[in-house]
Amino acid sequence: MFNQRQPKRFKYKSRLSDSKKNESKDELKSKWDEMRGNTKRRGNFLTSLPTLIIFLVFVFILIYVLNGYTK
Repeated sequence: MFNQRQPKRFKYKSRLSDSKKNESKDELKSKWDEMRGNTKRRGNFLTSLPTLIIFLVFVFILIYVLNGYTK
């Protein structure tokens, strides 16, 4: 009387080809090491750690000097 809907079934195909599954772990590791060695992270001068520490010390000195004027 009341037929329930059957769940839809989809055919799933992997996007990766079978040839990529056959690559050895050593090959993958060597490619990873090569890619890691080529990248260089160059940060901004203002966001480097020594610059931020110097800026923090300067702020503390400024607070100390300005606190002297308020008394």
